[in-house]
Amino acid sequence: MTTDGIVIDEQTNTLTIARSYRAAVDRVWTAWTDPAAVARWWGPHGWTTTVEQMDVRPGGQWRFSMAPDDGSAGPIHIVATYGEVRPREQLSYVDRRATADWVATGEGMSTTVAFSARDTGTHVSITAVFADHDTLQQAVASGMGEGYQEALERLGTIL
Repeated sequence: MTTDGIVIDEQTNTLTIARSYRAAVDRVWTAWTDPAAVARWWGPHGWTTTVEQMDVRPGGQWRFSMAPDDGSAGPIHIVATYGEVRPREQLSYVDRRATADWVATGEGMSTTVAFSARDTGTHVSITAVFADHDTLQQAVASGMGEGYQEALERLGTIL
């Protein structure tokens, strides 16, 4: 059985966030792959996301920036490169922080998003794999899991 929530696995250095929606897989998939839709929900409460590029295919890039609505910090730029793309089933990508001119920096984080049809709608499971235990702990301490949960909550409001 799959459940909603956050699971931190220190043995595999993974963070998994899951949520179920009363919406068809096609609709949820579109919300993850349409730039205008993603801009409406991606990121935690109180943040705005701007999608600069979204080329959902193996080797394609997703470039976006996120900034707090209160102006307390400048934008964070991210470049994600898609690996496996199976429509309405799975998206995999590696994302890295980037400079303002979209040059990726640092070590990437591998993320897989799985979409599963259920009798009552769609179950989404996001698994982020970190390079090591310290990187996982930094992500947990920064509130990454809660940020993902808030983003998935925001997604629910547009479905």
